[in-house]
Amino acid sequence: MGLSQSGSLKASRGAAAYSYRNGMGLLPSSEFYSIFDDFHQQTATNVPTGWAAAAIDTGATVVQLTTALTGGNTGVLLFSDATASEGAAIWLAKSFVPTVGKKFFMELRVQTDDVTDNIIQFGLSDGTVTTNPEDLWTTTSPSLITFGIQDGAGTLTMLADKSNTGSTLETGTRAMVANTWHTLGIFYDGSRLSGYLDGKLALSWSQAASTIPTGIPMLPFIGTLNGNGAGGNNNYVDYIRLVAER
Repeated sequence: MGLSQSGSLKASRGAAAYSYRNGMGLLPSSEFYSIFDDFHQQTATNVPTGWAAAAIDTGATVVQLTTALTGGNTGVLLFSDATASEGAAIWLAKSFVPTVGKKFFMELRVQTDDVTDNIIQFGLSDGTVTTNPEDLWTTTSPSLITFGIQDGAGTLTMLADKSNTGSTLETGTRAMVANTWHTLGIFYDGSRLSGYLDGKLALSWSQAASTIPTGIPMLPFIGTLNGNGAGGNNNYVDYIRLVAER
């Protein structure tokens, strides 16, 4: 299955711990908007079908694996880099508008070979990009919601900012483990924002609700970047999902 408006949860991940999924329709309907991509479509020139390349640094690539990883399927994207501070980012060629009073969640199933020398980020961005992948998940983008790991530690962080209101990065309580599949989750309950690791709460956004970019068209994105190491790191993405109340 490629980019679609549906998709079932993979059987290997039970829903019991994933409280943010409760009451949220995974299929599109009059009540719910849904996007699911498990990357079984062809990937040409670093861009999966239905996506756009936000920025691909020299020496970095986004390719589709042709063999399965342990615990994953063959529909997996490999984000790789060549040297320090290089990486790649892609975004969906469709927008989503977070709305006060309307719930949504996003999920990314991801694996990394190095949790101390990789940056992995996903979420929503207004798409302000100059030349660098990180423009999507730093305050170069005036409006964003981004969740993942930063260079130097596997502990998850979150940043939400609206129209450059001056938000600062927050650090959570749970960490990714190298060479292990993890499901990262972003949940907005209509007023508050939270981040999850494998269905367990990792971070509750403590800054003002006015820093959450509601009422602004945002683009779902995925991005990775090597830290200050020599490069050659690999990051794998199995699927991405967004479900929102209409």
